[in-house]
Amino acid sequence: MKEITIQLNDEIYNQIHDLTELENLINRHRDKNRSDDYKIEEFIVGSIIDKLEQIKHFDLTNPFIENNRQPVIKNRFKEIAKQKNIYIKDIAEQLNMQPPNISKIFNNVSQPRLELFVKIWLVLGCPPLQQCIYLEED
Repeated sequence: MKEITIQLNDEIYNQIHDLTELENLINRHRDKNRSDDYKIEEFIVGSIIDKLEQIKHFDLTNPFIENNRQPVIKNRFKEIAKQKNIYIKDIAEQLNMQPPNISKIFNNVSQPRLELFVKIWLVLGCPPLQQCIYLEED
């Protein structure tokens, strides 16, 4: 078994301490006969193991992973805007953004976060989502 040492600032340590105490309280509430208490170190290890299991589970259930290849989600905003005669500068103006930033999204150089995706989608008139995005092999 390997051992590691981590350093935490006081705020993070206190938050983890409070979470550990809460976990112990919940466990005692569920089972009145329970007398064990997790130590902070045990809580951290348990949290890491839980996260690793979540990641492993996601890999097993991720519908996008086929043959160990991860497709990339791309958008068709540029084509949709062109069909509707909507210009990048007009979209940028409506969203209070710079046209080069919208251009990067429209050319799939970068993908917008969900909030911006929805705003662009609204400006484009809410086309069907299956027309807005597609998968491309990495």
